[in-house]
Amino acid sequence: MQPSQASAKLKLMTLVLGALTALVVVSIILFPDKAFQSSLEGLTIWWKLVFPALLPFLIMTELLIGFGVIQGTGVLLDPLMRIIFRLPGVSGWALASGLIVGFPSGAKITATLREKKLISGLETERLTALSHLCSPLFLVMVVGIGFLHSAKLGIILAIVHYVTAAITGILMRFSKTTGHPSDASPESAAPKLSGSIWKLALSTMRQAYLHDGRAFGKLLGDAVISSVQTLMVIGGYMMIFSVLINVITITRFTDTLKPLTSFLLSFINVHTDTSPQWIMGLMEIHLGAYSWSQAQGLSLLPQMALISAFLGWGGLSAHAQVIGFHQKTEARYRFFFQSRLLHAVLSFVCTIVFWKPMQYLLMDTEPSFLRTDQTSNANSLFASPMNGGSVWGLWGVTLVQFLLLLFALLIVSSFVSIFRKRAH
Repeated sequence: MQPSQASAKLKLMTLVLGALTALVVVSIILFPDKAFQSSLEGLTIWWKLVFPALLPFLIMTELLIGFGVIQGTGVLLDPLMRIIFRLPGVSGWALASGLIVGFPSGAKITATLREKKLISGLETERLTALSHLCSPLFLVMVVGIGFLHSAKLGIILAIVHYVTAAITGILMRFSKTTGHPSDASPESAAPKLSGSIWKLALSTMRQAYLHDGRAFGKLLGDAVISSVQTLMVIGGYMMIFSVLINVITITRFTDTLKPLTSFLLSFINVHTDTSPQWIMGLMEIHLGAYSWSQAQGLSLLPQMALISAFLGWGGLSAHAQVIGFHQKTEARYRFFFQSRLLHAVLSFVCTIVFWKPMQYLLMDTEPSFLRTDQTSNANSLFASPMNGGSVWGLWGVTLVQFLLLLFALLIVSSFVSIFRKRAH
Protein backbone atom coordinates (compact mmCIF):
# COMPACT_ATOMS: atom_id res chain seq x y z
CA MET A 1 0.00 0.00 0.00
CA GLN A 2 1.32 3.46 -0.91
CA PRO A 3 2.10 5.80 2.04
CA SER A 4 -0.48 8.35 0.81
CA GLN A 5 -3.15 5.65 0.57
CA ALA A 6 -2.30 4.32 4.03
CA SER A 7 -2.44 7.84 5.47
CA ALA A 8 -5.81 8.54 3.84
CA LYS A 9 -7.18 5.22 5.11
CA LEU A 10 -5.97 5.99 8.64
CA LYS A 11 -7.50 9.48 8.56
CA LEU A 12 -10.83 8.15 7.32
CA MET A 13 -10.86 5.46 10.02
CA THR A 14 -10.04 8.04 12.70
CA LEU A 15 -12.82 10.31 11.45
CA VAL A 16 -15.41 7.52 11.41
CA LEU A 17 -14.46 6.22 14.85
CA GLY A 18 -14.43 9.74 16.25
CA ALA A 19 -17.89 10.45 14.86
CA LEU A 20 -19.25 7.19 16.27
CA THR A 21 -17.72 7.91 19.66
CA ALA A 22 -19.19 11.41 19.74
CA LEU A 23 -22.60 10.08 18.74
CA VAL A 24 -22.51 7.44 21.47
CA VAL A 25 -21.51 10.01 24.11
CA VAL A 26 -24.32 12.35 23.07
CA SER A 27 -26.75 9.43 23.09
CA ILE A 28 -25.76 8.46 26.63
CA ILE A 29 -26.22 12.04 27.81
CA LEU A 30 -29.62 12.49 26.15
CA PHE A 31 -31.02 8.99 26.78
CA PRO A 32 -29.12 7.47 29.72
CA ASP A 33 -31.72 4.79 30.56
CA LYS A 34 -32.19 3.64 26.97
CA ALA A 35 -28.45 3.74 26.32
CA PHE A 36 -27.79 1.54 29.35
CA GLN A 37 -30.50 -0.93 28.38
CA SER A 38 -29.37 -1.19 24.76
CA SER A 39 -25.71 -1.59 25.72
CA LEU A 40 -26.79 -4.35 28.09
CA GLU A 41 -28.51 -6.12 25.18
CA GLY A 42 -25.31 -6.01 23.17
CA LEU A 43 -23.29 -7.22 26.15
CA THR A 44 -25.72 -10.09 26.72
CA ILE A 45 -25.41 -11.32 23.14
CA TRP A 46 -21.63 -10.99 23.30
CA TRP A 47 -21.35 -12.96 26.55
CA LYS A 48 -23.84 -15.72 25.71
CA LEU A 49 -23.11 -16.17 21.98
CA VAL A 50 -19.86 -14.63 20.79
CA PHE A 51 -17.49 -15.09 23.73
CA PRO A 52 -18.00 -18.84 24.32
CA ALA A 53 -18.01 -19.56 20.58
CA LEU A 54 -14.83 -17.68 19.70
CA LEU A 55 -12.51 -17.88 22.72
CA PRO A 56 -11.40 -21.55 22.38
CA PHE A 57 -10.82 -21.23 18.64
CA LEU A 58 -8.88 -17.98 18.83
CA ILE A 59 -6.57 -19.42 21.49
CA MET A 60 -6.20 -22.66 19.54
CA THR A 61 -5.36 -20.77 16.34
CA GLU A 62 -2.62 -18.72 18.01
CA LEU A 63 -1.13 -21.86 19.57
CA LEU A 64 -1.22 -23.91 16.38
CA ILE A 65 0.37 -21.13 14.33
CA GLY A 66 3.21 -21.01 16.87
CA PHE A 67 3.64 -24.79 16.70
CA GLY A 68 3.52 -24.74 12.89
CA VAL A 69 0.47 -27.01 12.70
CA ILE A 70 -1.55 -24.56 10.60
CA GLN A 71 1.33 -24.09 8.17
CA GLY A 72 1.68 -27.86 7.82
CA THR A 73 -2.07 -28.30 7.39
CA GLY A 74 -1.95 -25.59 4.74
CA VAL A 75 0.40 -27.74 2.66
CA LEU A 76 -2.11 -30.59 2.80
CA LEU A 77 -5.05 -28.35 1.90
CA ASP A 78 -3.25 -26.47 -0.86
CA PRO A 79 -4.40 -28.64 -3.83
CA LEU A 80 -8.07 -28.30 -2.89
CA MET A 81 -8.07 -24.60 -1.99
CA ARG A 82 -6.19 -23.53 -5.12
CA ILE A 83 -8.46 -25.42 -7.48
CA ILE A 84 -11.73 -24.13 -6.00
CA PHE A 85 -10.92 -20.65 -4.70
CA ARG A 86 -7.40 -19.89 -5.99
CA LEU A 87 -6.19 -19.51 -2.43
CA PRO A 88 -3.25 -21.13 -0.62
CA GLY A 89 -3.89 -24.16 1.54
CA VAL A 90 -3.25 -22.32 4.79
CA SER A 91 -6.43 -20.35 4.10
CA GLY A 92 -8.41 -23.54 4.68
CA TRP A 93 -8.00 -23.03 8.43
CA ALA A 94 -9.63 -19.59 8.29
CA LEU A 95 -12.39 -20.90 6.02
CA ALA A 96 -13.16 -23.83 8.34
CA SER A 97 -13.15 -21.51 11.36
CA GLY A 98 -15.52 -19.08 9.66
CA LEU A 99 -17.81 -21.91 8.60
CA ILE A 100 -18.06 -23.59 12.00
CA VAL A 101 -17.33 -20.82 14.52
CA GLY A 102 -18.82 -17.93 12.55
CA PHE A 103 -17.80 -14.32 12.05
CA PRO A 104 -15.60 -12.52 12.85
CA SER A 105 -13.26 -15.47 13.48
CA GLY A 106 -12.52 -15.80 9.76
CA ALA A 107 -11.47 -12.15 9.47
CA LYS A 108 -9.36 -12.31 12.62
CA ILE A 109 -7.55 -15.50 11.57
CA THR A 110 -7.06 -14.12 8.05
CA ALA A 111 -5.50 -10.96 9.47
CA THR A 112 -3.21 -13.11 11.63
CA LEU A 113 -2.15 -15.16 8.61
CA ARG A 114 -1.32 -11.98 6.71
CA GLU A 115 0.65 -10.51 9.61
CA LYS A 116 2.65 -13.76 9.72
CA LYS A 117 3.20 -13.33 5.93
CA LEU A 118 1.53 -16.65 5.14
CA ILE A 119 -0.78 -15.12 2.50
CA SER A 120 -0.51 -12.19 0.09
CA GLY A 121 -2.43 -8.92 0.18
CA LEU A 122 -4.88 -9.96 -2.54
CA GLU A 123 -5.39 -13.35 -0.92
CA THR A 124 -6.14 -11.56 2.35
CA GLU A 125 -9.02 -9.66 0.76
CA ARG A 126 -10.53 -12.68 -0.92
CA LEU A 127 -10.16 -14.94 2.10
CA THR A 128 -11.74 -12.34 4.39
CA ALA A 129 -14.75 -12.10 2.10
CA LEU A 130 -15.02 -15.88 1.75
CA SER A 131 -14.66 -16.77 5.44
CA HIS A 132 -17.12 -14.17 6.76
CA LEU A 133 -19.91 -16.61 7.55
CA CYS A 134 -22.56 -17.28 10.17
CA SER A 135 -22.01 -20.41 12.24
CA PRO A 136 -24.47 -23.33 12.02
CA LEU A 137 -24.93 -22.91 15.77
CA PHE A 138 -26.27 -19.41 15.20
CA LEU A 139 -28.29 -20.23 12.08
CA VAL A 140 -29.99 -23.44 13.22
CA MET A 141 -30.14 -23.21 16.99
CA VAL A 142 -30.38 -19.48 17.65
CA VAL A 143 -32.22 -18.12 14.59
CA GLY A 144 -34.07 -21.31 13.66
CA ILE A 145 -35.07 -22.67 17.05
CA GLY A 146 -34.65 -19.64 19.31
CA PHE A 147 -36.13 -16.97 17.02
CA LEU A 148 -38.34 -18.80 14.50
CA HIS A 149 -39.16 -21.83 16.72
CA SER A 150 -38.40 -24.26 13.89
CA ALA A 151 -35.26 -26.29 13.29
CA LYS A 152 -36.33 -26.86 9.66
CA LEU A 153 -36.33 -23.13 8.95
CA GLY A 154 -32.89 -22.86 10.52
CA ILE A 155 -31.60 -25.65 8.29
CA ILE A 156 -33.02 -23.90 5.21
CA LEU A 157 -31.27 -20.68 6.23
CA ALA A 158 -28.01 -22.58 6.68
CA ILE A 159 -28.24 -24.31 3.28
CA VAL A 160 -28.90 -21.02 1.50
CA HIS A 161 -26.22 -19.17 3.46
CA TYR A 162 -23.40 -21.63 2.75
CA VAL A 163 -24.30 -22.37 -0.88
CA THR A 164 -24.49 -18.68 -1.75
CA ALA A 165 -21.26 -18.02 0.20
CA ALA A 166 -19.46 -20.58 -1.98
CA ILE A 167 -20.92 -19.00 -5.13
CA THR A 168 -19.86 -15.56 -3.87
CA GLY A 169 -16.32 -16.78 -3.24
CA ILE A 170 -16.06 -18.28 -6.71
CA LEU A 171 -17.47 -15.16 -8.39
CA MET A 172 -15.17 -12.84 -6.44
CA ARG A 173 -12.18 -14.66 -7.96
CA PHE A 174 -12.86 -12.74 -11.17
CA SER A 175 -13.13 -9.28 -9.58
CA LYS A 176 -10.79 -6.58 -10.87
CA THR A 177 -7.64 -6.10 -8.82
CA THR A 178 -6.18 -3.04 -10.57
CA GLY A 179 -4.10 -0.89 -8.25
CA HIS A 180 -3.89 -3.46 -5.47
CA PRO A 181 -0.50 -4.41 -4.01
CA SER A 182 -1.01 -8.13 -4.62
CA ASP A 183 2.48 -9.08 -3.53
CA ALA A 184 2.67 -12.84 -3.04
CA SER A 185 4.76 -13.83 -0.05
CA PRO A 186 7.22 -16.70 -0.55
CA GLU A 187 5.32 -18.68 2.08
CA SER A 188 2.08 -18.46 0.09
CA ALA A 189 3.52 -20.05 -3.03
CA ALA A 190 2.05 -23.38 -4.06
CA PRO A 191 4.13 -26.29 -2.74
CA LYS A 192 5.80 -28.52 -5.25
CA LEU A 193 4.18 -31.91 -5.72
CA SER A 194 7.44 -33.84 -5.95
CA GLY A 195 7.75 -36.32 -3.10
CA SER A 196 5.18 -37.09 -0.45
CA ILE A 197 2.90 -34.19 0.44
CA TRP A 198 2.72 -35.51 4.02
CA LYS A 199 6.53 -35.33 4.36
CA LEU A 200 6.44 -31.80 2.99
CA ALA A 201 3.74 -30.89 5.52
CA LEU A 202 5.78 -32.25 8.43
CA SER A 203 8.89 -30.43 7.19
CA THR A 204 6.93 -27.18 6.88
CA MET A 205 5.50 -27.63 10.37
CA ARG A 206 8.94 -28.15 11.90
CA GLN A 207 10.44 -25.15 10.10
CA ALA A 208 7.59 -22.90 11.23
CA TYR A 209 7.94 -24.07 14.85
CA LEU A 210 11.70 -23.44 14.85
CA HIS A 211 11.19 -20.05 13.22
CA ASP A 212 8.70 -19.00 15.93
CA GLY A 213 11.00 -20.09 18.74
CA ARG A 214 8.68 -19.33 21.68
CA ALA A 215 8.42 -21.72 24.60
CA PHE A 216 5.02 -23.26 25.35
CA GLY A 217 4.37 -21.05 28.39
CA LYS A 218 5.15 -17.88 26.47
CA LEU A 219 3.10 -19.02 23.49
CA LEU A 220 0.10 -19.88 25.66
CA GLY A 221 0.24 -16.57 27.49
CA ASP A 222 0.44 -14.60 24.24
CA ALA A 223 -2.46 -16.62 22.80
CA VAL A 224 -4.72 -15.95 25.78
CA ILE A 225 -3.88 -12.24 25.91
CA SER A 226 -4.40 -11.76 22.17
CA SER A 227 -7.67 -13.71 22.14
CA VAL A 228 -9.18 -11.91 25.12
CA GLN A 229 -8.19 -8.51 23.68
CA THR A 230 -9.85 -9.45 20.40
CA LEU A 231 -13.05 -10.48 22.16
CA MET A 232 -13.09 -7.26 24.17
CA VAL A 233 -12.89 -5.28 20.93
CA ILE A 234 -15.75 -7.31 19.47
CA GLY A 235 -17.84 -6.74 22.59
CA GLY A 236 -17.19 -3.01 22.46
CA TYR A 237 -18.35 -2.80 18.86
CA MET A 238 -21.51 -4.74 19.64
CA MET A 239 -22.38 -2.50 22.59
CA ILE A 240 -21.76 0.68 20.58
CA PHE A 241 -23.93 -0.44 17.69
CA SER A 242 -26.66 -1.59 20.08
CA VAL A 243 -26.75 1.95 21.50
CA LEU A 244 -26.80 3.46 18.00
CA ILE A 245 -29.73 1.25 16.99
CA ASN A 246 -31.69 2.32 20.04
CA VAL A 247 -30.96 5.99 19.43
CA ILE A 248 -32.03 5.72 15.81
CA THR A 249 -35.28 4.11 16.96
CA ILE A 250 -35.93 6.73 19.66
CA THR A 251 -35.31 9.66 17.33
CA ARG A 252 -37.68 8.04 14.78
CA PHE A 253 -35.04 8.26 12.07
CA THR A 254 -36.56 5.05 10.73
CA ASP A 255 -39.52 7.09 9.47
CA THR A 256 -37.28 8.59 6.79
CA LEU A 257 -36.67 5.10 5.41
CA LYS A 258 -40.34 4.17 5.06
CA PRO A 259 -40.69 5.33 1.42
CA LEU A 260 -37.55 3.46 0.36
CA THR A 261 -38.30 0.22 2.23
CA SER A 262 -41.93 0.26 1.08
CA PHE A 263 -40.82 0.70 -2.53
CA LEU A 264 -38.29 -2.15 -2.32
CA LEU A 265 -40.70 -4.58 -0.65
CA SER A 266 -43.55 -3.75 -3.02
CA PHE A 267 -41.83 -5.95 -5.62
CA ILE A 268 -42.47 -9.01 -3.42
CA ASN A 269 -45.98 -7.89 -2.52
CA VAL A 270 -45.14 -6.79 1.04
CA HIS A 271 -46.86 -3.60 2.23
CA THR A 272 -45.96 -3.64 5.93
CA ASP A 273 -43.73 -0.99 7.52
CA THR A 274 -40.45 -2.80 8.18
CA SER A 275 -38.11 0.20 8.45
CA PRO A 276 -37.11 -0.63 12.08
CA GLN A 277 -36.15 -4.15 10.99
CA TRP A 278 -34.09 -2.75 8.13
CA ILE A 279 -32.14 -0.51 10.50
CA MET A 280 -31.43 -3.36 12.91
CA GLY A 281 -30.50 -5.76 10.11
CA LEU A 282 -28.16 -3.25 8.50
CA MET A 283 -26.48 -2.38 11.80
CA GLU A 284 -26.21 -5.60 13.87
CA ILE A 285 -27.09 -9.07 12.62
CA HIS A 286 -28.02 -10.73 15.93
CA LEU A 287 -30.52 -8.02 16.83
CA GLY A 288 -31.54 -7.77 13.18
CA ALA A 289 -32.34 -11.47 12.84
CA TYR A 290 -34.37 -11.35 16.05
CA SER A 291 -36.24 -8.25 14.86
CA TRP A 292 -37.11 -9.80 11.48
CA SER A 293 -38.28 -13.01 13.16
CA GLN A 294 -40.73 -10.95 15.25
CA ALA A 295 -41.96 -8.78 12.35
CA GLN A 296 -45.73 -8.64 11.98
CA GLY A 297 -47.63 -8.75 8.70
CA LEU A 298 -45.05 -10.79 6.77
CA SER A 299 -45.76 -14.16 5.21
CA LEU A 300 -43.13 -16.84 5.76
CA LEU A 301 -41.39 -16.74 2.36
CA PRO A 302 -40.66 -12.96 2.31
CA GLN A 303 -39.62 -13.17 5.95
CA MET A 304 -37.16 -15.98 5.26
CA ALA A 305 -35.80 -14.30 2.13
CA LEU A 306 -35.17 -11.05 4.01
CA ILE A 307 -33.55 -12.83 6.94
CA SER A 308 -31.28 -14.69 4.50
CA ALA A 309 -30.33 -11.43 2.80
CA PHE A 310 -29.38 -9.70 6.03
CA LEU A 311 -27.48 -12.77 7.23
CA GLY A 312 -25.44 -12.52 4.03
CA TRP A 313 -24.90 -8.79 4.63
CA GLY A 314 -23.62 -9.41 8.16
CA GLY A 315 -24.31 -6.03 9.75
CA LEU A 316 -22.18 -2.89 9.98
CA SER A 317 -21.07 -3.91 13.46
CA ALA A 318 -19.32 -6.95 11.99
CA HIS A 319 -18.01 -4.82 9.12
CA ALA A 320 -16.41 -2.46 11.66
CA GLN A 321 -14.82 -5.43 13.43
CA VAL A 322 -13.35 -6.66 10.13
CA ILE A 323 -11.92 -3.21 9.39
CA GLY A 324 -10.40 -3.08 12.87
CA PHE A 325 -8.72 -6.47 12.49
CA HIS A 326 -7.24 -5.48 9.12
CA GLN A 327 -5.76 -2.12 10.07
CA LYS A 328 -2.27 -3.59 9.73
CA THR A 329 -2.97 -5.31 6.40
CA GLU A 330 -3.56 -4.02 2.87
CA ALA A 331 -7.11 -5.39 2.71
CA ARG A 332 -9.54 -2.90 1.18
CA TYR A 333 -12.95 -2.48 2.71
CA ARG A 334 -14.45 -1.89 -0.76
CA PHE A 335 -13.74 -5.48 -1.76
CA PHE A 336 -15.33 -6.81 1.43
CA PHE A 337 -18.33 -4.49 1.02
CA GLN A 338 -18.92 -5.71 -2.53
CA SER A 339 -18.77 -9.33 -1.43
CA ARG A 340 -21.33 -8.71 1.34
CA LEU A 341 -23.72 -7.05 -1.10
CA LEU A 342 -23.32 -9.91 -3.56
CA HIS A 343 -23.86 -12.51 -0.84
CA ALA A 344 -27.00 -10.68 0.36
CA VAL A 345 -28.51 -10.50 -3.13
CA LEU A 346 -27.72 -14.13 -3.90
CA SER A 347 -29.18 -15.24 -0.56
CA PHE A 348 -32.41 -13.33 -1.18
CA VAL A 349 -32.85 -14.68 -4.71
CA CYS A 350 -31.90 -18.28 -3.89
CA THR A 351 -34.28 -18.40 -0.93
CA ILE A 352 -37.18 -17.44 -3.19
CA VAL A 353 -36.14 -19.67 -6.11
CA PHE A 354 -35.43 -22.82 -4.08
CA TRP A 355 -38.05 -22.34 -1.37
CA LYS A 356 -40.42 -25.09 -2.53
CA PRO A 357 -37.69 -27.68 -3.33
CA MET A 358 -36.07 -27.17 0.06
CA GLN A 359 -39.41 -27.46 1.84
CA TYR A 360 -40.08 -30.70 -0.02
CA LEU A 361 -36.66 -32.14 0.88
CA LEU A 362 -37.11 -31.28 4.56
CA MET A 363 -40.69 -32.48 4.75
CA ASP A 364 -41.36 -34.76 7.73
CA THR A 365 -37.79 -34.39 8.98
CA GLU A 366 -36.87 -33.15 12.44
CA PRO A 367 -33.41 -34.09 13.76
CA SER A 368 -33.83 -35.53 17.23
CA PHE A 369 -30.91 -33.57 18.65
CA LEU A 370 -32.65 -30.32 17.64
CA ARG A 371 -35.94 -30.98 19.39
CA THR A 372 -36.46 -28.50 22.16
CA ASP A 373 -39.50 -30.02 23.79
CA GLN A 374 -37.62 -32.82 25.53
CA THR A 375 -36.33 -31.23 28.71
CA SER A 376 -36.16 -27.89 30.41
CA ASN A 377 -32.37 -27.91 29.93
CA ALA A 378 -32.78 -28.10 26.17
CA ASN A 379 -35.30 -25.29 26.24
CA SER A 380 -32.92 -23.02 28.10
CA LEU A 381 -29.99 -24.07 25.92
CA PHE A 382 -31.56 -23.26 22.58
CA ALA A 383 -33.56 -20.21 23.66
CA SER A 384 -32.87 -16.81 22.22
CA PRO A 385 -30.13 -14.88 24.08
CA MET A 386 -32.71 -12.11 24.53
CA ASN A 387 -34.82 -14.64 26.44
CA GLY A 388 -32.09 -16.07 28.64
CA GLY A 389 -30.56 -18.67 26.32
CA SER A 390 -26.84 -19.36 26.11
CA VAL A 391 -24.40 -21.51 24.12
CA TRP A 392 -21.74 -21.94 26.79
CA GLY A 393 -22.44 -25.66 26.92
CA LEU A 394 -22.09 -26.16 23.16
CA TRP A 395 -18.50 -25.14 22.42
CA GLY A 396 -17.41 -28.78 22.70
CA VAL A 397 -19.90 -29.78 20.01
CA THR A 398 -18.67 -26.90 17.85
CA LEU A 399 -15.06 -28.08 18.27
CA VAL A 400 -16.00 -31.60 17.13
CA GLN A 401 -17.80 -30.17 14.08
CA PHE A 402 -14.76 -28.06 13.23
CA LEU A 403 -12.37 -31.02 13.46
CA LEU A 404 -14.67 -33.22 11.36
CA LEU A 405 -14.90 -30.53 8.66
CA LEU A 406 -11.14 -30.06 8.65
CA PHE A 407 -10.62 -33.83 8.42
CA ALA A 408 -13.03 -34.03 5.47
CA LEU A 409 -11.20 -31.21 3.69
CA LEU A 410 -7.89 -32.97 4.23
CA ILE A 411 -9.22 -36.21 2.74
CA VAL A 412 -10.63 -34.47 -0.33
CA SER A 413 -7.43 -32.46 -0.78
CA SER A 414 -5.35 -35.67 -0.58
CA PHE A 415 -7.40 -37.23 -3.38
CA VAL A 416 -6.99 -34.06 -5.46
CA SER A 417 -3.23 -34.19 -4.91
CA ILE A 418 -3.07 -37.85 -5.98
CA PHE A 419 -5.15 -37.15 -9.09
CA ARG A 420 -2.94 -34.21 -10.07
CA LYS A 421 0.21 -36.34 -9.70
CA ARG A 422 -1.23 -39.04 -11.93
CA ALA A 423 -2.36 -36.44 -14.46
CA HIS A 424 1.22 -35.21 -14.74
